[in-house]
Amino acid sequence: MSNTNSFVPTRRQVLAGLAAAPIALAATSRFSLAAPSGTLSVAVLDFLEVSLKPVFAAYEAARSGVKVDYSLLPSTSAELRQTLLSRRMANKLPDITYLADIYATQFAEAGITADMRNFLNSGGPIKADSFAKTFLDQYLVASGPKKDGIYGLPQGADTVVLFYNKKHFDDAKLPYPDDTWDFAKQVEVATKLTQKNGGTTTRYGLGVSVPWHATYVPGITALGDTLLDDKGLFKLTSDASVKLFTMYWDQVKNGVFASNTQLVQIGQTQGAFGSGTASMIQSVRALVPLVRQTIKDDWDVAMEPMINGSRHTGMGSIALATTPQGEANNKDLAYDFLTWFYSEQGGMKVLTSTYAVVPPVPALYNSPIWTELPAPPANVKVFADSIQYGNENPTTIPADVQAVVDAELLKAEQAVVLNGTAVADALKTAQGTINDAMARNLASNS
Repeated sequence: MSNTNSFVPTRRQVLAGLAAAPIALAATSRFSLAAPSGTLSVAVLDFLEVSLKPVFAAYEAARSGVKVDYSLLPSTSAELRQTLLSRRMANKLPDITYLADIYATQFAEAGITADMRNFLNSGGPIKADSFAKTFLDQYLVASGPKKDGIYGLPQGADTVVLFYNKKHFDDAKLPYPDDTWDFAKQVEVATKLTQKNGGTTTRYGLGVSVPWHATYVPGITALGDTLLDDKGLFKLTSDASVKLFTMYWDQVKNGVFASNTQLVQIGQTQGAFGSGTASMIQSVRALVPLVRQTIKDDWDVAMEPMINGSRHTGMGSIALATTPQGEANNKDLAYDFLTWFYSEQGGMKVLTSTYAVVPPVPALYNSPIWTELPAPPANVKVFADSIQYGNENPTTIPADVQAVVDAELLKAEQAVVLNGTAVADALKTAQGTINDAMARNLASNS
């Protein structure tokens, strides 16, 4: 889950240990037949540069005749789309480009990305069933001229889990979170962990971004409904939606949960947890490197609490895709890089060593390349186990509309928390603006 307005299959525990080695061996044996050479061009989202530079260096070290030439892409929606569209029109697309899940259909229809079924069916060791289906499906185009094509391969498998400060729990003599927790238990414990000075909260029990799709989509699903109606429009005024947002915003008003506005003031989610201003947060594996750098107390992770008797969690991903130009001009090298990238001793080993990525490959769910990194967190199994409960943001929401959704739900939160507006009224206002944006987008693309 990235900062591109986005920013996670059933876990095959029995097969994982058996499958990991064959993927690595197959990749190695294929590479030994012919040493690739040449220059591979890759366009990278700007915030990924630090984590990907070691990956590119490792690939160059493994392929002595290869040079990776990477360029940076802006991570804001409008600038990203314009940059890649301009490159396509100038016939200057890279061999491989990065994208976020919310751009899959748009980039496919714009001719920016190529159908990754070409790679997955090319005879190499990496196939469609190598990936966690939940994440691969984020790049499956559901309708239109590109229907059934796969226009991206997930770099990692990010699901939302519960981070908790063990010292805070120990000081309060509270047992750590476990798989039996539900939302009511989370509220109960968060209330006990909250500290106040008069009417001002000095430590929140939980820091949570409520207007984030990884919070409200799984919650609405758990309450038995969907975010969109059968026409693809938002139904934020449904009983399930109003109930879900009320559950969270009531605790924000009580000073037990930190809202978006409060989180910004105390250093975002990672800053609140790292400084001890929030005892728990709901976030993803990608946040682990920042948490490890900032927090002094011992901490760990647990499953997200259940809602309405069922467990659902948010998910999202960043992906790689070849471009039509890459397919036409440098396919062999692009495919070699992708095969190396998803192998246990290739790109996955380099990326997971940073603590920021869970492999999107079920065969590597138990791999020591990430499960045996020094704690914290110690309970790393949670990151893989939670994948089976992931609920994706609907892929039919255009990227520019998602930006409107984010802004309108933040306004709704502020209206409820700061101005006392009824939740149903605030969501009705947000729904109207969002669906107007959906209608405009549909009209402009018809």
